[in-house]
Amino acid sequence: MSTIVTIAAQARDTAKNKGTGTRVSRRLRAAGRVPAIIYGHKQAAQPISITADDVLGILKRGSHVVGLDLGKGQSETVLVRELQWDYLGKSVIHIDFFRADLTEQVESDVRIELKGEAPGVAEGGVLDVPHHSIKVRCVTAAIPDSIRIDISNLHLGQSIHVKDVVLPEGVTAVSSADDIIVHLIRPTGESAAETETLTQPEVITRPEKKTEV
Repeated sequence: MSTIVTIAAQARDTAKNKGTGTRVSRRLRAAGRVPAIIYGHKQAAQPISITADDVLGILKRGSHVVGLDLGKGQSETVLVRELQWDYLGKSVIHIDFFRADLTEQVESDVRIELKGEAPGVAEGGVLDVPHHSIKVRCVTAAIPDSIRIDISNLHLGQSIHVKDVVLPEGVTAVSSADDIIVHLIRPTGESAAETETLTQPEVITRPEKKTEV
């Protein structure tokens, strides 16, 4: 289940300072704040800003549901819907928040956490993770912060699919059941026979004794 952390947010009065303009957004980011917007549930969109440190906290926790304290007794519970990154992919420059009803069914992408060490790596394999998240459906309050997958029994040539993942009660997968989450593959260009040769111990035999004629 998601841990709902409440952070402070500042409302932007668009009628007063044209708070959705590019120049204002640049000034906010220069001051260590990130522009954002709250929308949904047939209510008017509310432009806000939050600190860059709070954005970093959201990313580190993998938060899906966030509480926003707007001051003056106003608060919102929201889903993190979209993060916009700079062109280098290093910093978040805008966030879309969707007003949340904790009892409604929603779909959300939940990040994957791999647990353990795969023996297939020692067997000469390469750990490949085609999908780093699983799309799930559940009530808002039950969205997991992450989904942990144990790879400690994963050998060379084996895979873990979405259908193999045990999800928390009340959470169902929307991603295709046959999607590969993680698998152990052979290095590019290496055949099965070559891999087997590399992983087999060298057998040292006694050289044949030459007979002089």
